[in-house]
Amino acid sequence: MCMVRVMAMRDDERDGQAFDLDAYASDASLTEGQKRRLDLFRAVEGGVCSRIEAMCERTGLEVTDVAVLVIGKGAPEVLFRAGGERVINVVMGHRARMYAWLSALLPPPEAEVDPYGDLLEPAPAQCVRVLIIDEGVITVMSYGSFITVRMDPKNRAVA
Repeated sequence: MCMVRVMAMRDDERDGQAFDLDAYASDASLTEGQKRRLDLFRAVEGGVCSRIEAMCERTGLEVTDVAVLVIGKGAPEVLFRAGGERVINVVMGHRARMYAWLSALLPPPEAEVDPYGDLLEPAPAQCVRVLIIDEGVITVMSYGSFITVRMDPKNRAVA
């Protein structure tokens, strides 16, 4: 398995540091396979973002502990239901549980770096870990700037 780390940040552009995945389309350092996996993520990006927000709100999970697995049509067969149609699948959950599940289902090669090792640590601030698997290869990236606002109902302003 091959692993690449791409930091794709989305923010409100206040600091002039906003990046978009489109910026990586012409990056000569990325292979065609990596670009294909980034395109695969872009195909589900909008839905993933809203699901991350809803999951964190519903469960109280910290954004930095969220892991997203995007499974392309060419991913290993073990990731699909037997006899089921091969469509893009998205699996989300706590990074430690995702690590355990992936390690059990697709054990990392003994001689190489653990391809799921990034899941052992929280993502950078306001980001989630995204793993994109297609054709037996994985691309790992941190994706975000998710802003979490916690409001204490006792401190609400009353007019």
